Amino acid sequence: MARIHAKSVAHYVDEFDFSGVSNVCTIDVTNALVDITAFADTDMTYLEGKPGFTASIGGLLDPASGGYDIEMFADLTTVDRQLGIYQDTVAGSFGYEGLTNPGDQARASTIGEAITLDVNWRGDNALNRSIILYTATAISSTATGTKYQQGAIGASQRGVAVLRLLAAPSGSGSNDLVVTIESDANASAGGETTRATFTTLNQTSTATYEVQEITATVTDTYWRAVATVSGGGSRAFSIVIAFGVREYND
Repeated sequence: MARIHAKSVAHYVDEFDFSGVSNVCTIDVTNALVDITAFADTDMTYLEGKPGFTASIGGLLDPASGGYDIEMFADLTTVDRQLGIYQDTVAGSFGYEGLTNPGDQARASTIGEAITLDVNWRGDNALNRSIILYTATAISSTATGTKYQQGAIGASQRGVAVLRLLAAPSGSGSNDLVVTIESDANASAGGETTRATFTTLNQTSTATYEVQEITATVTDTYWRAVATVSGGGSRAFSIVIAFGVREYND
């Protein structure tokens, strides 16, 4: 007989990849409306306020060192975590990125079932629709990602690029990794413009993440990531690079 199983969502918190322990995500986007109706107005009038969102993520308890449970517990005293939720962990997967603060963390199960860990996240800024531009578990030589049509950056918007180094580099040597974000008017080669450059990763780097914001107006609609490896050695980097556009409302 046929069998249907749950598929994990791609789930990142800062530099941590919790995709293997989460299998459901519900995102609610809110926009505060302020009543500015004047006396004797014919219709009600509202002013759009600052947007926000909540993300409820269901996962499985993972109490091991560096696991989901311990990191989520540590998040109770931490603010502004970079939350990324995607449909899959491969390049081209669409999803969302946003700065969040953790809320309640329900740990519950019935007898005989797996122990779950459900976490609610709250963001006080606009949630931006994002796409994974490039991902690699062990990149040790220069690579150019595929161009994806992700839209232009208008005067009231900003581009948000996120680089996650999921683990300290493996191997030996002193090779470095520099990641850049490029834009182009089309998918053809030759017209790329560098829009953001991340801090160089090297042999002493530990698991980390970095966010680069592009505030200038960009009419190009295609975007890609370029990972440039230089220097001697066999160091391999495990990275995830994402890019999206959100409203400028800080």
